[in-house]
Amino acid sequence: MTKFNENSTLEEVLTNEEGLEIATKHLGSLLERPVIKQFKHKTLAEVETMIPVPAFKKKVSSLIEELTENQK
Repeated sequence: MTKFNENSTLEEVLTNEEGLEIATKHLGSLLERPVIKQFKHKTLAEVETMIPVPAFKKKVSSLIEELTENQK
């Protein structure tokens, strides 16, 4: 797997085949929303804190956990 961490940008994840697959698994149709374009240059850690909706935070936390699980 490509190495990602909390400092990886959302764009880095979404332009990587494996990253996109994992992001789609966790975020699903949220990736199709126009607001995602505003987040592309943000790190995963920043995205996690940008929208204070518990369900969104949980999805992003799960995404970060899976992307970084073999990196720790």
